[in-house]
Amino acid sequence: VDFTINVNADCVPCSINEIQVSKTITANGDGINDLFVISGLEYCDFTFDLMIFNRWGNKVFEAKDYQNNWGGIAPTNALGTAGNLPTGTYYYIINPIKNTNGEVIEAVNGYIYIGTN
Repeated sequence: VDFTINVNADCVPCSINEIQVSKTITANGDGINDLFVISGLEYCDFTFDLMIFNRWGNKVFEAKDYQNNWGGIAPTNALGTAGNLPTGTYYYIINPIKNTNGEVIEAVNGYIYIGTN
């Protein structure tokens, strides 16, 4: 049985209330929670600028037009040779959230736990 489902983008809710952000990263290569993921607005033409900070307020990651591809890696192995950030709680800011018309919707922030053990 073959069938086709057409989705009209005008019917997809595109409000900040639909955004879902990872709460945990366990970068152990098992395919579960390996990356920081922003979802819920896939059909809404939004771009996300992401910053991650450690508990001391130091920026440990930054990306313009983030593509759900960061797994807790320290920039240029800044924290020794391990490559991964230490286990702990980090703070994220997704700022600003823009649609394709350049309209700024709203910033989102919160905490993420990174477990690297």
